[in-house]
Amino acid sequence: MKNRWTGNWIGNWISLQALAEREIKRIFRVWTQTIIPPIITAVLFIVIFGYSLGSRVTEVQGVSYLEFIIPGLLMMGVIMSAYANTSFSLFIARFHNMHQEWLSAPITYWQIIISLTIGGLVRGFVVGILILAVSLLATTITIYSIATLLFFIIMASLLFSFAGILTALWATNFDKLNVFTTFLITPLTYLGGVFYSTTMLPPFWATVAKFNPILYIIDGFRFGFIGLTDVPLWTSIIILSVLTLISFAVCVHLFKKGYHLKS
Repeated sequence: MKNRWTGNWIGNWISLQALAEREIKRIFRVWTQTIIPPIITAVLFIVIFGYSLGSRVTEVQGVSYLEFIIPGLLMMGVIMSAYANTSFSLFIARFHNMHQEWLSAPITYWQIIISLTIGGLVRGFVVGILILAVSLLATTITIYSIATLLFFIIMASLLFSFAGILTALWATNFDKLNVFTTFLITPLTYLGGVFYSTTMLPPFWATVAKFNPILYIIDGFRFGFIGLTDVPLWTSIIILSVLTLISFAVCVHLFKKGYHLKS
């Protein structure tokens, strides 16, 4: 029986590359569904919050309100795109039993997960870059640390790509596929400091906000632009890294068990 942890490395690489290319091609083939919607959403938030509320809240942490919210809007687009890509792709594969071909191919479990995640990573990057380009039309944007930006955008894309895989494994219908987006990811993202600094909150709610993991992602990513944070940068880095590693380990474990994969 083939070892699903090691297998044949040449065959594994070819299978991983083929599956990753399939994921990337799908993103650009249906670009009106995968790329355009988050950009439109970001533009609407820039207009609604950046200009209307920005006329009343002139500065946050020494920068204009519009410049303050753009990193959060950019990260919100990355999170939603990475999550949607893997959750939809794997769920459709399960729905049409295409995943059986993956399980019988010369590829390990973790490589299947990585190939799906590459699609989420690419989609997150493309959406993030395009939102940044659109934002430049509205305001000037400074970059404090490119290394920090790259770390948070890559790790956040990986984390929510893994989260999308977990959701797709758990969901048995399209309604369940949207449960986590509607009741968990979207509320936590909006409450994760996209539109405000925790220093603007009363002490009690500022403490409550620190139990939201997305706060650390957005706060650390914002540091890459303006060089200021509400929580220590290393705290955000450690929390994001640990969550990403745990999510990956759970994905591999569930694939190994064949959770909702074996008929």
